[in-house]
Amino acid sequence: MVGQDVRYVKDRLVELGYLKKATHNMYGDDTRKAVMAFQSANGLESDGIVGPMTYAALFDDPRPEPVTPVPAWIAEPARTEIALALATVSAKRREICLNALQFCVDRNMQPSILKGFYIRGANLYDKDLSLHVMTKPRLESYFRKSSYAPYFDNGRREMMERMAKQSGYTIVGADCSGMIVGLWRAAQVVGTGFDANANHLYSSYCVERKAADILPGDLAWKSGHIGLCVSKNFIVEAGGGAYGIQLTKRTDRRLMDMRDHKVHKMSKWTNYGDPKVY
Repeated sequence: MVGQDVRYVKDRLVELGYLKKATHNMYGDDTRKAVMAFQSANGLESDGIVGPMTYAALFDDPRPEPVTPVPAWIAEPARTEIALALATVSAKRREICLNALQFCVDRNMQPSILKGFYIRGANLYDKDLSLHVMTKPRLESYFRKSSYAPYFDNGRREMMERMAKQSGYTIVGADCSGMIVGLWRAAQVVGTGFDANANHLYSSYCVERKAADILPGDLAWKSGHIGLCVSKNFIVEAGGGAYGIQLTKRTDRRLMDMRDHKVHKMSKWTNYGDPKVY
């Protein structure tokens, strides 16, 4: 791995005398050996992996929070990268990312049903912090809105109705900004009445982050669209009516059309943001 999170660990190892110097942000063999020495000296499994227990010991946290496993429906190597990344960030960032991951599908696992629909204007969590589940009445109400017609034409409605029925009407719904708003509401980093669109979330609530320094919990943005970084290379996004909520690769953004399972290449993200609310 390469990044500021790695440098943070290396600087601590230098401070404790396990590493001679930290001149770059790469987790190389010297860092692995230093981690193993630290682990051995502190009664930890000497595997060279900076998991939650090792991280807690490095930074003198007496009560490390357990890291919930990344969902099994995320394919390797994404699952491993995300798990390693989440082990090195704050509990709040980890909570937000793990929450998002439970509602996405990974096209590499050939999903047959969505876990989250794209519902224009909907937030993932409502103001009472209940999940915005697309019950049959809610879904039918959505379909009746003529202004929303472009979001469920060309087979989208039939796909959503089929999946909703198959799931027992348990699939959640949100648009791209509504996913972020809901995640922030649930994590209580904003008030339950907080709301914002994609452009406002980035421009008003983020400090620009360089791509090389991305941390889980950061936001990826392009005009009119936003997603949640869950590692340096992977993003959860509500991609649109035909795609729902999916895991995508940051530098090769492709989404599976859930009507015909064809994969489409999407335009690139232009900016990344470090949220000021956590």
